[in-house]
Amino acid sequence: MTAQETDVDGEFRQRVVQAMIEVLARLLDRSEPITEDMRLMEELDVSSTLGLEMLLQIEEQLLILVDVERLEQEQMDTVGELATFIASHSRSA
Repeated sequence: MTAQETDVDGEFRQRVVQAMIEVLARLLDRSEPITEDMRLMEELDVSSTLGLEMLLQIEEQLLILVDVERLEQEQMDTVGELATFIASHSRSA
């Protein structure tokens, strides 16, 4: 699912992607680059607990609230897919 397919604000989505990359690098203590195409669980070993911590930090950093009740497994396969979900299912805090 791309930003164009969901009518997501591309600029905001890019801010979400950047925040996710920064938060993931910090939480995973990872110096190697993280990209939008990376699979959260398979490539980055993001557990459900770590995923929740990431979402909380992104909400805090971007001053948003994410509607996680609408989040389904297939929307969190890659960094980019989750960023699209966050950008389209969030509101200002």
